[in-house]
Amino acid sequence: MSDVIKLKYIDLFCGLGAFHTAFSQCSSLTKKYECVYACDIDKNARNLYNENFNIKPDGDINNIDIDKIPNFDILCAGFPCQPFSIAGKGDGFKDKHKGNLFFKILEIIDKHSPAIVFLENVKNLHSIHKGETFKVIIKNLKERKYHISYKIIDSRYYGSPQSRKRIYIICTKNKPYIFEEIKKNIVPVSTIIDNTISNFFAYEEKYELEKCKSNRNSMMIYKLINKKTKKGGRQGERVYSINTCGPTICAQSGGPGAKTGLYFINNKIRRLSVKETLKMFGFNENYKYNCLKNKNERMLFHLGNSIVVNVLVELIKTL
Repeated sequence: MSDVIKLKYIDLFCGLGAFHTAFSQCSSLTKKYECVYACDIDKNARNLYNENFNIKPDGDINNIDIDKIPNFDILCAGFPCQPFSIAGKGDGFKDKHKGNLFFKILEIIDKHSPAIVFLENVKNLHSIHKGETFKVIIKNLKERKYHISYKIIDSRYYGSPQSRKRIYIICTKNKPYIFEEIKKNIVPVSTIIDNTISNFFAYEEKYELEKCKSNRNSMMIYKLINKKTKKGGRQGERVYSINTCGPTICAQSGGPGAKTGLYFINNKIRRLSVKETLKMFGFNENYKYNCLKNKNERMLFHLGNSIVVNVLVELIKTL
């Protein structure tokens, strides 16, 4: 039997551990991935990571001692997206704290020179400030002698019941990474629905349903319209079909469908549960979150900031 290939990685801005989960799924008898370091500024995220992976992440990346990071082969970073996102202000590197965290990543690269750098961010990173922010990122990585490959990927084509578009940047020392053309069949939300849940949203007193124009590929089928104001249809007032993939899970959205959106299930309406939402991201439904207060809402918040595991698994397979 040939020797086992062992590759070590670090998980920066680790969140719920999407990278960790994906690497664990991709480990085999011939190739083992080991997480040797993680960090996240959010205390709850650190506690969740420790609860599920038995690793205690460090805190704010600005305060970590780079010299104490163990040797590693792969740097993973889904660095904070708020400065670059459509939903945020789009300040990019002008955001004095979050926007400059990319340069902290560069400091770690300069110290450890990993063979692979694996980055994830919102698709808007590619276009903010007419592409100038993205040019800075690519320029700095090329100066460090990396081959740069990137692609905007929609998770709906990677086996996830959620449409979540993100940009993935993979930097390699030896030869450019080639993104495979993957377009799996759409997985409908119905596949992750727990039909034992009976806690539905009683919308009738405050809202009425307005049917959306029919479209075979449309996710949204109804809007909730306030009976008094005659207004509605905002993000948290949209009702989606379970017969196709769902929209992006959002950490900050409000209203009756806060974070997950509302779904039309057995002629009734409700949000997704935490376990259902975990499956939207490719996490195991048994993911633990006992360390959280106000468990369900906080967990949905963290999921809204997560990377889709399904996408990472497909990319790691050919890494």
